[in-house]
Amino acid sequence: MRCTLKSLCILFLIIITFAFPAISQDSVDVTFRYGAASSPTAFLVGEFNGWNNSATPMQYAGNNWWTKTYRLRVGGNPTPPPVGIVGAWQYKFYTNTWVSDPLNPRTNPADNNNSFLYVKDPTIYQFIPNQVTGLVKSSSPVITAYIFPKVGAFIDTATVSVTVDGVQYKNIGACYDTSSKQLTFSVPSPLQNGSHIVYLSAGTSAGGTNADTVHFTTQAGFIQITTQGGYVTYNPVRMIRGVVIDTSLHSVKLIHNSKDTTTVSAINGLYSSIDTLVEGMNSFKAFIDTNGVAVNSDSITFTLRINHTPYAKASVSSFTSSQVTLSAEGSTDPDGKALTFTWIDDAKIPLLLNGQHGSTVTISKLIEPGEYYFYLVASDSSGLADTTRSYFTLADDGSCLSPTIANNPEWASRARIYFLFPKAFTTTGTISAAAQRLQYIHDMGFNVIWMMPVMKNAYPIDQHYGPGYNIVDFYTVAPEYGTNNDFKNFISQAHALGIKVILDVTPNHTSRFHPWSLDAHLFHEDSRYWTWYEHSIIPHNDNGLGQSLDPDRFNYYTGFSDQLLNYNWKDIDARTEMMNAYKYWIKYFDLDGYRFDVYWGPHRRYGEAYMGYPVRETLKHLKPDILLLGEDDGTGVGTQYIYADAGGGLDAAYDFKLYFNQIRSFGFTPAAVDNLHSDVDNGGYFPGPNSLYMRFMESQDEDRITYFYSNGNSLDATTTFHRTKPMATAIFSVPGFPMIWNGQEVGWGYGITGAKEDRNRSTIGWNFQGASILTPHYQRLAWIRGTFPAFATQTFERIETGNGNVYGILRKYQNENAISLCNFSSVSASVSLTLTATGTPNVLLPDPHDGKIFYASDVYNDSTYQISFTGGITNLSLNIPAYGSAVFILSDSVKKISLPAITSVKTNIGASLPTAFKLYQNYPNPFNPSTVVQFDLPKQEYVRIHIYNILGEEITQMINGVYSAGTHQVVWNGKTNAGVQASSGVYFVHVDAGDFMDTKKIVLMK
Repeated sequence: MRCTLKSLCILFLIIITFAFPAISQDSVDVTFRYGAASSPTAFLVGEFNGWNNSATPMQYAGNNWWTKTYRLRVGGNPTPPPVGIVGAWQYKFYTNTWVSDPLNPRTNPADNNNSFLYVKDPTIYQFIPNQVTGLVKSSSPVITAYIFPKVGAFIDTATVSVTVDGVQYKNIGACYDTSSKQLTFSVPSPLQNGSHIVYLSAGTSAGGTNADTVHFTTQAGFIQITTQGGYVTYNPVRMIRGVVIDTSLHSVKLIHNSKDTTTVSAINGLYSSIDTLVEGMNSFKAFIDTNGVAVNSDSITFTLRINHTPYAKASVSSFTSSQVTLSAEGSTDPDGKALTFTWIDDAKIPLLLNGQHGSTVTISKLIEPGEYYFYLVASDSSGLADTTRSYFTLADDGSCLSPTIANNPEWASRARIYFLFPKAFTTTGTISAAAQRLQYIHDMGFNVIWMMPVMKNAYPIDQHYGPGYNIVDFYTVAPEYGTNNDFKNFISQAHALGIKVILDVTPNHTSRFHPWSLDAHLFHEDSRYWTWYEHSIIPHNDNGLGQSLDPDRFNYYTGFSDQLLNYNWKDIDARTEMMNAYKYWIKYFDLDGYRFDVYWGPHRRYGEAYMGYPVRETLKHLKPDILLLGEDDGTGVGTQYIYADAGGGLDAAYDFKLYFNQIRSFGFTPAAVDNLHSDVDNGGYFPGPNSLYMRFMESQDEDRITYFYSNGNSLDATTTFHRTKPMATAIFSVPGFPMIWNGQEVGWGYGITGAKEDRNRSTIGWNFQGASILTPHYQRLAWIRGTFPAFATQTFERIETGNGNVYGILRKYQNENAISLCNFSSVSASVSLTLTATGTPNVLLPDPHDGKIFYASDVYNDSTYQISFTGGITNLSLNIPAYGSAVFILSDSVKKISLPAITSVKTNIGASLPTAFKLYQNYPNPFNPSTVVQFDLPKQEYVRIHIYNILGEEITQMINGVYSAGTHQVVWNGKTNAGVQASSGVYFVHVDAGDFMDTKKIVLMK
């Protein structure tokens, strides 16, 4: 039965209500339909019949249709396989081959492109036309769908509605056939050519409701341009494609901006033309002559944007003992216009630049060594302007250095990275819950957090096969983690503790289900996003993963699955959009950098010209003190090209060779120690002065080190935990920077059976049996590395220990040389070190004359040895326990470190949501220079927090945005809206969240 809105005027809906027997309250009878010839027999196969391709024959219904009614449990397969779809049943049809349902747009690329059906009350099936059924050649399409109620219920036709492009059509119950269970609805108003979205909603007598959404494209008319338009592009070359309904016509005229005409050939009704855009608006319209009558298509438009914005660049032009002169002479304008310059202070370390103008500016030279930041604004006569953040460095020797794009920030050379996965870090796995443990990370001695991807994924981020790399929205935090403001708050709290935050992101790919990909899959070459993806096999080293093309010719690494589609960084629009996303998190969240997942992919496909270098230039221009870490080989000859020292994009890359060749398969023998040193030293190869290596023992992709060092959990726990300690000491002692994966410090993973994801991504028990052995070990190593500058240099030497099982590492730095000793033996080891004042190893001590007392401070074991030279030589002998460590600082004074107490950690932190709104008293109070404001939200709410003085005047607005349910903390740094430090006195913090308001008195005391 076909129904229109007009026909509703003469049709009456009669609903007969009676009691159905309670056959099954949680099942739906679904009638599957498959179009195929009458022979051979078609079979329905799926999760519900064990994928048996002969168990469930379908019935031939005539007209090349096969049907089969099957009863399915509501809620889908209760035990879906790892790559199944939660809440659904997967299925296919089988004749001589396996075929996905051609009328169902939902398939599972991770599992052989199986069709899947969400079984709910009611269940919506074969909702067409949709994104896989092809073009609709009518402006008034007929929309059909099967709607199956739960067994024992019926469809409440009063609830059925269809919404087309935002226009809702209600009272269409007469369009539903209660016998066939099919809805048939003709769209009453003609649709324009292009894409359309249709939303179907229905309910049942049992109170169940369900809705589904599809999209399709209409293409009606004699001649059409099918290429998408209506957007801004940076690419001046565009291909215009279209169709002619009459395939006997072969000549099409394409009109550009109503004046430039190009004649193109139409073959089999298809035509295309490559055209060059002009700056600004570009319109195209196609004409064809049919029987002497000119017929034209609808027009499409593009806007070509050409960059006319100046480029600001600052540098140190000169310096003396009393002043530094900054210059903007390196700034440029693409149109050659004259530029004016404004210099602005960074609020953290004012240089008294505000309000100064000119191409150069002179400031008084500061005394303290360090990095000094400022802003430069370059403006042209038309009002276009560019702002850059820059800095200069005063070195310990009094010199002044102006950084280049190759430089990385000082904090990166001192990095101790804590790799955090929110889902494993706390019981609830939210960003807000993780924020409550930032003090723990600080007290452990780590100054950088590498956060797993937080953006919205195709499926909810989980602790198994979906840890966050299937991104469908590069601008929005995944709802299972919280809100954008939750992450912004997390970064703010980390900064208040002196912790930097870098974010994991995926430059290699987007999700198959990203809107860009969905559009490109639907419209192919006509989509504006088609060229944003790779569509051919590009020969390169793919790490053995292999390359494949999906049915629509989208390239992906076979080992990753076709849910992760390779991005095309050569396309200028794709490149610009992705860089805009990266700038967003830095600009609005004050993010401190990125870890680029699968950096090796685009690097090996294109080199550094299209991704690495332009991304670095763009982001460092915005914030030069960020860290860019890439997942790629960073050691050995040839790897230097990914680093900024050699024109690449990265500050740091992986030491994969050390991990795979040595760490994971370490043999605990003198030969293994020799091999360890050879790989740590990179065979003597050094990529460049700013090229950092990341060294690690565990990661999100690899198994726990306790698994390897316990020989697959065959060794006892205590022995295993101790075995991991000397390697950790080595990792924290050599050049580059160390990283640990959350839970490594408690030995998490030991004794956990099953897949490696269960060991390294499961929720961490912070009182795990390895905590007493490993937590103090990692804490001391992290604080030692952060305290003594010898560990921030790029050079090291191996020092002989007299024992092949003990690895000795010498790091030189002025009057504070460091020596680390790592005993890889299961028994105590005697060590004898020979130190020289002038030879090798030269300990660089001041005035090392015979008889003068120096100190070898073992800051790891908190003990000190006195040493003195005789004839320029001294010896240091000691015993190191089994799997033990010693870290000496050689100086003319005793060195010690003071460690903060690690408070006990509740494993269920964040496990339950607050039941009421609450504003806590700030802490500390009184405070100087910053304080923490904590509040509870029982539900997601729009929150505003303001600081007022005693006169009721607003001093600053701390937050203004949506926050998820949970406990939140924000930091006030004592500054006003103008960035000026507030004076001592009484202030009031006021929170406004929905209907909740509260105020607390706080005291700033200097």
